[in-house]
Amino acid sequence: MSRAQESASSPPAQRKPPTRWTWRGEISGALAATAAMLPFVLTFGLIVYGSAGVAAAPIGLTASVLAVVCGLVVAMPVGRVRLPALAPSASTSLILGGLVVQLMRDPALAAGSADGAAQLVACTSAAVALAGAAMVVLGVLRAGSLVRYVPQPVLAGFMNGVALLIVGSQLPTLFGVPADAWARDGLAALGGGSLLPFAVAALTTALAAAIAWRWPSLPAPMLALVVATGAVWALQTAFPDAGAALARVGGIVTEWPRPDALAPWLGADAAALLQRHGRAILTTAALLTLIGSLETVLALASVAPQLDARPDPDRELRATGVANLVLGLFGGLFVVYLRLRALAALGAGGRTPRAALLSSAAIALVFTLGLPLVREVPLAVVAGIVLMLAWTLVDRWTRRLLAQWWRGERSPELASSMIVVGVVCGVTLVWGSAAGVLAGVLVAAVIFVRALDRSVVRLRYRASEIPSRRIYPQRIERQLAPLRERIEVFELEGALFFGSAHRLVAAAETCAAERGAALAHLVVDLRRVSTIDATGAVALAQLGERLAAHGVALHLAGVDEHNRHGRALAAQGVPPRGPGREVHADADHAIEVAERALLAAAGVPPLGQAVPLQDNDLLAGIDADGLRHLRYRLTERQLAAGELLFAEGDPGDAIYLLGEGSISIVDGARRQRFVTFSPGMCFGETAVLDGLGRSAGALADMPSRVWRLSVNDLTALSHEHPALAARLHWNLARHLSQRLRAAAAAWRRAAT
Repeated sequence: MSRAQESASSPPAQRKPPTRWTWRGEISGALAATAAMLPFVLTFGLIVYGSAGVAAAPIGLTASVLAVVCGLVVAMPVGRVRLPALAPSASTSLILGGLVVQLMRDPALAAGSADGAAQLVACTSAAVALAGAAMVVLGVLRAGSLVRYVPQPVLAGFMNGVALLIVGSQLPTLFGVPADAWARDGLAALGGGSLLPFAVAALTTALAAAIAWRWPSLPAPMLALVVATGAVWALQTAFPDAGAALARVGGIVTEWPRPDALAPWLGADAAALLQRHGRAILTTAALLTLIGSLETVLALASVAPQLDARPDPDRELRATGVANLVLGLFGGLFVVYLRLRALAALGAGGRTPRAALLSSAAIALVFTLGLPLVREVPLAVVAGIVLMLAWTLVDRWTRRLLAQWWRGERSPELASSMIVVGVVCGVTLVWGSAAGVLAGVLVAAVIFVRALDRSVVRLRYRASEIPSRRIYPQRIERQLAPLRERIEVFELEGALFFGSAHRLVAAAETCAAERGAALAHLVVDLRRVSTIDATGAVALAQLGERLAAHGVALHLAGVDEHNRHGRALAAQGVPPRGPGREVHADADHAIEVAERALLAAAGVPPLGQAVPLQDNDLLAGIDADGLRHLRYRLTERQLAAGELLFAEGDPGDAIYLLGEGSISIVDGARRQRFVTFSPGMCFGETAVLDGLGRSAGALADMPSRVWRLSVNDLTALSHEHPALAARLHWNLARHLSQRLRAAAAAWRRAAT
């Protein structure tokens, strides 16, 4: 299972189940785990030995039951995890199935003959035992934490390739093609098959998906298996000819475990067998070791929050290795710590090894006393469960990458991740799992080294250099100008992931340490960040908490609950808003919030409060008589929050004086603000002076009050009171000069 799948489906860490156990809870947990595992007991054997034909079905089922029932029993004396949950997994079963595909090219290993079946089991068992021994060595060397350092794109590509290979491995079963015909003719053999098994499998898959969607708490695979099997029985009763067509797929039988699984390696043909298949067995064992160790460590980490004690990954690797070593001696499938089995038991009340042992006993009873019923399950129905399992293996992180690409994102980081996923998936399909993983690691290593050469912090500046787009009255601007030095902005670029998150944290902490009390707000602009992985999300959360301890507020710009960064943080278990951090649409709004916080701390009344008309910047220097003449010509207007005062393209027929509230100048779509005015400011003069119409719209950010001075009234003042009109034009010129100086400073900073 990939990291994305683990993190997306892991329960919250704070919701730990109670430690006290009861027999009722243990029995309930055992039954839930049994119901969850039964369909996959049938499935895993079919994945491994399906390519060997119907004759190998008893071998596959026996190996699968043995692994599910006995694997955790063998591991319990060595391991110390509170709830053992060993079982085969889809990915490791597919790896082992790939070995069977290679072995079936050897005519001497035909599963239809006793000697061929024995040698086939001996080869797969040798791979399982060797992998188990290697896992024990990894545990002894305390390498449990090292196996997690496999890049996410490599895991995603491998899981996607495994999913496609699982579908391909089921083609003979889906179309009722005999193994010898499939080995001889390949895809051409499908022409002689039947569509009825395919229809049964497709309906089974659809039924399982529908149950999982409508009733997510129910064991969908188990219910689909029961319902589909009943439907096939009814079909065979009503239409015997159809039943005959399904009979080509056959029913599943089982046999007792082989205590002599490795016996052929002691016979006269052992040397020849080793010469023909030794390399394939060793390669498979190495892959099982890598993927099995990775799955076990990740699954333990995801289940640990629901347990009271964190499992020791090295000890559990040793326990899982011992289990595989013993299972290899008896012909069982390869096992890992399976998250599905553990969570099924935990969710129903299981807390201790008692639930695991009861679950194993229940599965053993089903495949002994319930064997007559199991024999009647058609392989087409089991193949349908396999198809559903293959879909669940398709990596969710890959789906998110494709969605980002579909929405138009073309960042180099996204492209490199998709290239690695595609390479690993393609190589896995064409040359097998070992080649796919090796190719992916090599490509990812090259890209990773290049990525580490760049700093994630693209640009650093202070709000004194690039302030917000809010325009303040001069008396407030004079107070605010020195305070802006206390606002630092980090503009990031690239991927915020496990290879770069620590650099951001280090740069922020260094900045806080160097500036000390002079730093009050840190704005982290994520607008240019392509992706945020789990490490990056956790780093942002921890950074907010650390800065808050030093009295510094963290502002995340370019993040909200609904955009891709907000969703990425939430998917990693980090809510966008949290202790010590706030989120904003962009860096401009983040800087404004920081500016207003500094003003509030300095005792400046909150912005938006009413300012007397005589204190408006446009009326500076005008005496009481002039104010009286102006009041006669001003028209007052009240605006509701979100109300448009004028739109882009409207005639420039008036200048506006803001007395209360807040007005933003925005584009036609109302998404981008160019500037925001505070009470005591004037606006709208540009269109009045050049007569070309409004270049942008004016929108009330909150309930606001404005006074309107029309062009006609301004012209009348020029004739009736020329000195008053001259003073107004002087104030307008000074206002425009200040705006031009601010724009020139911004251009200068942008150029550097």
